[in-house]
Amino acid sequence: MNLKPKIEEPFTVAGTISNKILIFDIDDTLIYSNATIYVVKDGKRIKELTPAEYNDYVWQEGESFDYSNFDSSKLLNSANFTKYWDTLKREYAKGTHIAILTARGKPAMIKKFFLNNGIDIKDDLIFCCAYSKFPWKGPIQYKKAKVIEYLTVLGYNTLVFFDDNLHNLETAKQLEDLYPSIKIITVHAKL
Repeated sequence: MNLKPKIEEPFTVAGTISNKILIFDIDDTLIYSNATIYVVKDGKRIKELTPAEYNDYVWQEGESFDYSNFDSSKLLNSANFTKYWDTLKREYAKGTHIAILTARGKPAMIKKFFLNNGIDIKDDLIFCCAYSKFPWKGPIQYKKAKVIEYLTVLGYNTLVFFDDNLHNLETAKQLEDLYPSIKIITVHAKL
């Protein structure tokens, strides 16, 4: 992902220009899924984490993550939608700019999932934190905040962030202190 310099004009999506964007997490926000992430140490899976547990997991020295289950298109496509899916669909139909910000790692799979459900998210607005080419390293809260900061670089100054994890929302909201000209509205996706 190439970081673009701050632009003076708003970002264009599907022919519409806007300074406002809605940002949606996927797991436990837009969908309920059986997908899990494994914690690996010394080549062995030592823990299995739900998406909610993964958001708050404190990585230990020598551990890595196995996203193979989390990256299963079969599990993604069999997921159940939440009430926030209806919000996304309604806003998409109105031409509202939409970004996807997920801990998942396969942007092409995410793109296909949304296309299969009638929603064409601009490739540049799909952010997968576990993707090998994702530019920021660190805890999930940090990665998600960096994406939101990047969206302000694109010219968005009103950002509505839907996520099930309070830490992600709180970290994103703190960006208002660094950038007084932006407004971040957080929506706790309580399921």
